[in-house]
Amino acid sequence: MKVNITIFSLLLMGGLIPPTIGQTLAYQPRPAAIETVQTAATLKLADVLLLFKEHYKADILYSDRSVQNQFLNATQIDWNQPIESNFKKILPSLGLDYKRQKNGGYLIVKKTKDSNSTASAQSGTYKPLMAEDLEKAEIIDKKISGTVTDASGEALPGVSVVIKNTQRGTVTDVNGHYSIDVPEQNAFVVFSYVGYVKQELEVGNRTVVDIKLKSDESALEEVVVIGYGAVEKNDLTGAVGSIQSKDIVRANPVQAAKALQGQVAGVNVQKTSNKAGAGYTIDIRGESSINSTNEPLVVVDGVMGANLNNLNPSDIQSMDVLKDASSTAIYGSRGANGVIIITTKKGTSGKPRVSYDAYVGQKTPNHLPALMTAQDFYKAYNDDRLMDGGVAEKFTTTELDMVNSGKSTDWLDLLTQPTLQTSHSLSVSGGSDNTTYYFSGGYLKEGGTIARTGFERYSIKGGLDSKLNDKVKVGFSSYYTYNLYKLGSNEAIRSAYRARPTGVNLYEDVINPAESSDLNYQGYAVWMGINDKQVLNPIVEGDRDNYQHENKGSSILANAYVEFEPFKGLTFRSSISTAFNSEREGDYRGTYTKSQQTTQKPRAQYDTRATGTYTWDNVLNYQLNKASHSLTVTAVQSAFKNRYETSTISVNNLAYESGWYALGTAANITGVGSNLSENALLSYMGRINYGFKNKYLLTLTGRSDGASQLSEGNKWAFFPSAAIAWRAGDETFIRDLNVFSDLKLRLSYGVVGNATVSPYSTQANISKTSYDFDGTPAYGFAPSNLANRQLKWEKSKEYNFGINMGFFNNRITTAIELYNRKTEDLILSQKIPTSTGFDEITANVGKIENKGVEINLNTVNLDLKGFKWSTNFNFSTNKNTILELYGGGIDEDKGNGLFVGEAVKVNYNYKFDGIWQTNQIDEAKVYNQVPGSVRVVDQNQDGKISSNDGIDDRVILGSSLPKWLLGVTNRFSYNNFDLSCFIYTRQGAQYRNNMLSGTMGEISSGRYNHLKLNYWTSQNPSNDYFGVVAANPYRTAIQYQDASFIRISDITLGYTLPGKALNRYGLSNLRVYAQASNPFVFHKFDGLDPEYNSSAYDDDVPSSILLFGLNLSF
Repeated sequence: MKVNITIFSLLLMGGLIPPTIGQTLAYQPRPAAIETVQTAATLKLADVLLLFKEHYKADILYSDRSVQNQFLNATQIDWNQPIESNFKKILPSLGLDYKRQKNGGYLIVKKTKDSNSTASAQSGTYKPLMAEDLEKAEIIDKKISGTVTDASGEALPGVSVVIKNTQRGTVTDVNGHYSIDVPEQNAFVVFSYVGYVKQELEVGNRTVVDIKLKSDESALEEVVVIGYGAVEKNDLTGAVGSIQSKDIVRANPVQAAKALQGQVAGVNVQKTSNKAGAGYTIDIRGESSINSTNEPLVVVDGVMGANLNNLNPSDIQSMDVLKDASSTAIYGSRGANGVIIITTKKGTSGKPRVSYDAYVGQKTPNHLPALMTAQDFYKAYNDDRLMDGGVAEKFTTTELDMVNSGKSTDWLDLLTQPTLQTSHSLSVSGGSDNTTYYFSGGYLKEGGTIARTGFERYSIKGGLDSKLNDKVKVGFSSYYTYNLYKLGSNEAIRSAYRARPTGVNLYEDVINPAESSDLNYQGYAVWMGINDKQVLNPIVEGDRDNYQHENKGSSILANAYVEFEPFKGLTFRSSISTAFNSEREGDYRGTYTKSQQTTQKPRAQYDTRATGTYTWDNVLNYQLNKASHSLTVTAVQSAFKNRYETSTISVNNLAYESGWYALGTAANITGVGSNLSENALLSYMGRINYGFKNKYLLTLTGRSDGASQLSEGNKWAFFPSAAIAWRAGDETFIRDLNVFSDLKLRLSYGVVGNATVSPYSTQANISKTSYDFDGTPAYGFAPSNLANRQLKWEKSKEYNFGINMGFFNNRITTAIELYNRKTEDLILSQKIPTSTGFDEITANVGKIENKGVEINLNTVNLDLKGFKWSTNFNFSTNKNTILELYGGGIDEDKGNGLFVGEAVKVNYNYKFDGIWQTNQIDEAKVYNQVPGSVRVVDQNQDGKISSNDGIDDRVILGSSLPKWLLGVTNRFSYNNFDLSCFIYTRQGAQYRNNMLSGTMGEISSGRYNHLKLNYWTSQNPSNDYFGVVAANPYRTAIQYQDASFIRISDITLGYTLPGKALNRYGLSNLRVYAQASNPFVFHKFDGLDPEYNSSAYDDDVPSSILLFGLNLSF
C-alpha cells in the first residue's frame, strides 16, 4: 500500500501525542528525602522527624496532616543531645508533644491541655495523630496475624508488612506467616514484595488477615542486568534499554530479535529475508566498522556469543541492551558493537508451576508485487513495440491462444500458498528455599508461503540453582535447539517471476508440444508451451522429487557455576560456559532443473559448519552499604576460545536420484574443501559502582584484552570508561519546584575495541596455485596476501549524555540520550604499489563517526476505573560519517562507494532526470539518446555524460542507512480485556531496488515477464519508466528508490479469565488472544519489502499472519 509518507507520519504523531500531553493527570509531589542540613535557617518538621529516625535509629509515629506546614529554626536542634531532649525543645512551641511507647518508639501527639509535665510523666490530655477521632491519651494496640501467598496459594517469605503512615512493620517468615501490633481503630496494613503489586487492607475488627498478592511484571523491570551484575534502574549511570517478557509475548515473534524492533531506542533491527525462520540483523547506534561485523555481542544467562535467532522467545524473561561505551566496557572488545543480555526464565521457591503457551494461525502471502498479465505482456512486446518502430516478440501458438482467450498464468500465485504457523511451549518450575528449578520444551513450525519450504524449531531448556549451605551456591543451565530449514528451490521462485504469463502450466494445455520441444513431467509442461529453454516451469523446478535444499542445525548453550560467600558482602563466582553450533546443508538438483538440463544427470552438494566457543569467568564481587555510602566492586578474569571449521563436497552426474546421501556414486567430484580457524581472548577487568546518599552515582570500569589474532606488541589493549549520574530529583530545591516526579542526569565516556578480523590477518597466508612447467600444467603454493604485523585494534571512543525525567507522579516518563562515537584505526584493505607483488594489504586506516539522539517516552494517557491506556514511544536518529579514509589525502574510494564526509553505505551513480520525450529529440541526440530512454543530469553541463575520475557526472544519491526510526506501542485494558497495537517506521533509507535491477525491471527485454510499470510509449509519454524499444545505457539511475515505510506490525486482542473463574478450575492464569501480524505496510517502494532490499530471486514472498493463542498456568 502506497501513500504519502510525510502526511501519514504527521497524522501518526499528531494523533498519538496530543492526547498524551492533554490529559489532566493527578500529581502528587514525592516525599522529602532524608538529609542533614545544619546550616539552613528553617527546616520542615516532617524532614526533621525523618532525620531523627535516621540519626537516632528510632521509630517515630506521626500523622502527615499534623506535621504539615510546621517549621522550626535549625538552631533549636542539638545533634549531640538525646532525642527526647530535642523533642522537648522543638515540639511544645508547635503545639505538639511526644509519647514514648512500650516498643521503644515514639508517638507524636497533639497537646490539647497546657501542662508543665513531661510526656513521660503521662500527665495532660493528648490527641494521638494516628486517627483524628481517637480521643484517648493511651494508644491501645492489638495483635493481628496472617499468611501472605501468591495467586497460586504458595507462601511468600520476606513480604514487607507495614502499618500505613507509620514506620512500624515486619516481614513474613519462610512459611509466609507474620504478626504485628496495630492500633485498635481504623488501621490499614500495607503489604509489598518485589515482583508483586503492593496492596493495603483495613484491619477493622479482624485479628487474622490473610492476603494473596498479584504478580507485577513492572516491578521486575526495575532491575537491569548490566554484565557480571545487576542494578536497579534508579542507580544506572549508562545508556541501557530493556524489554520484559510481556513485550515479547505481545510481539509473538518467531525469532527473539524481532521483539526488540521499535522497542529500544537506538537499536536497528532488520529482517534478512522473507523465508520461513529467517533471522534478523541488529546494529546499535549505527555502523562503526566497514570490513568487520557490526553485530552486537549476545549473552544468554552468562553464555557469550550466543545466536539470538536460536532462542525460543517464550523462555526469555528480559532483554537488556547496553548501548554506550561505559555500559559495554566491562565486555571490552567483545562489546564493541553493543551488548544484548538475555535473562531466561528461572524457577522460584514453591510448589511446581506449570505454564503452557501456544498459538496456531494462518500465514498468507501479502503485499505481492504486481506483474504483467498475458494481455499486458502481449501489448508491450507486440503492439507497443511495433507502434514505436521496434521488432515484435515472437509468440507460440499456445501463447497466442492464452492472449486471445483472455487467460493469463499467474506463476507466482501457482507457486505460493497460505500455510500454517504454530507454536507450543511447556514449562515446569518451582523449588524449595534452597533449590529452584526450571525446565521447558518448545516446538515451532512456520510454513513457507512458497510450496515445499518451511522452518521447524525444537528447543529444550533446563536450569537448577541450589544453595548447599549459607556460604556456597551451585547451579547450571543448558539450552538445546534443533532447527530445520526447508529452503526449497531458488530457481523455482526466480522462474515464477520471470516466466512469461502467456505460458501454460499443464502439459495437456500445450497446443503444439513439438513447436516448443516441450516435455511432460508428471503432467506439467516443463517449457510451458514457450520456445525458450532458459526458464523452466516453476512447479517442476520446485518439486521435492526434483529439487531439495535443506539446512539442519543444532545449538547448545551451557553454563555451570559455583558461588562462594566467605562473609556477608563478598562473593566469588566461577563459571564455565560453552556455545556450540553445527550446521549441515544439503543441495540436490535433479534431472528436470535448469542447471542440469544439459547433462540430464543429477548433482548434489553437502556442506558442514561447526562453531565452538568456550569461556571461563572468575568474578569477585564486594558490596558495602554504610550510612550514606554504597559501594560495589567487581573484578573479573575471563578466558575465551573459539574454534570454527567447515567442509564441503560437490558432485555431478549422480547414478540415480539419491539426494545428497550417496555422493560416492557420482561420476565426477566437482569440488572439495575444508577449513579450520581458531582464536582466543584473555581478559582482566574491574568495575567500581559508588553511590552517595543514593543521589550521586559513579561508575568506573577498566578492561584489558589480549587477542590472539593480532601480532606480538599489538595483542593487548586497555579499555577504560567512567560514568557519573546525579539524581537531581531528590534535591530539595528540585522537589520544591513541583515539576518533576523524577529527574536524573547522566554523563559517560568510554573506549572499546574491535579485533574481529580473520584470525590470520597479520600473517602471510599461502594458497594453491597453478602454473605452466615447460608446457605441462603444474600446481604449487604461493603467498596469497602480504603480512602486516602492525595490525592493531580498532578503537571507538564514545561520549554519552542522558537525562531521565518523570512528570505527574511518573505518569509521563522519558529518557533522552545524546551520543558521539568516533571509531579510529579502521581495519580496511588498503591499496599498495603493485611492485610489492600484491594489490592491497589489511591495515589500520580510516575513522568513522556516529552521533545521534534517542528518545524513549512512556505515558499513562488514561487510568480510569477498569480502563487504562498507555503508550510507549521510541525514537532514534543517527548520522554516520566517514572522517578519514586510507590517509595520505585520499578522500574517496569510488569502487567501494566510500567517501570522506559521507555515510558508510552510500549510493553513487547518475541522477535520474526523467525520460527523454518526443519533443526533446534534438537535445537527446547530443547525448546519443532517443525518446523513451533514461535521462540523467549532466552535472557540469558539458554535453557529455562521463564517469572518468577527472570529469564525473555521478553523484551521491543517498544512503541505505535510515535517517530515523520510530516505534509506537499503544496498550489498552478494560477489566479483563487487553488490546495492543505496534506501529514501526523507518525513514530516509534509499535502496538500489534489486527487483528493478534484475530482469523484472529490464522492460526493454521481451524474453521474461516484468513488473507492471508505467513505462514510456509515444502514446503514453511517462516520466516514470523507460520504454520497451529504446536502448538505455543509464537505466541503473532509475533503480534508486526511497525505502521509507510505515508498518502496522501487529494488533493483539486478549481476554484474561477473572480470578473467581480461575480458582474454580484450579488455574493461576488463563488468557486467550487473537493477533494480526503485518496486516498493513505503507510505502512508495517497488520492491518486495522496503525493510530490506530483497533480490526476489532467492527469497520468499511477504506475508501476513492471523493467529489465535492462549497463555495458561496452574
